[in-house]
Amino acid sequence: VIDEGQNYTSFCRLDIDIHKNIPHVHLHEKRENKDHWHGAEIQVIIEGNWTTHRSRILHYMRQMAVITPYAQFLFRYLSDAADKNLTIKFARRTDVMPPVPLLTKHHPSAVDLLLIKRLIAETTKQNLLQFLQHEFVNISKAHAERLIGEMGPDFSAKTTVKNLMS
Repeated sequence: VIDEGQNYTSFCRLDIDIHKNIPHVHLHEKRENKDHWHGAEIQVIIEGNWTTHRSRILHYMRQMAVITPYAQFLFRYLSDAADKNLTIKFARRTDVMPPVPLLTKHHPSAVDLLLIKRLIAETTKQNLLQFLQHEFVNISKAHAERLIGEMGPDFSAKTTVKNLMS
């Protein structure tokens, strides 16, 4: 990865523990950039049955090309049999970068326990009513009060948010 005008590129070789969703970095170094190349290049090696999963992988690449029209993707499948190799180029369709997205609150239906724990740990709100209204989209005071009522007798609008973790 490099920004225009830098005299080096960053090179990183890693693998990902797909069960823990964490990277294992094997090599991370700066390399000379004599040609003043800029951009990002990502190479991925996936072990699996190409015949079985080909359509899903190509569908994923098409989706990536649709949601990132400012990027160019070059997909190469290299087989042991050269006649089965496949190269597909998904061309850039615009030179205009989209605006930086706005930070939005989480929708209640899209959160899991880990995210709720993180929100509780990071919130500046003191009580449960404020927490629900501030951290989630589309939760009015009346809606938050109704949700708290449905949580049972151990919860109230004034329940201290940080106590929810204990």
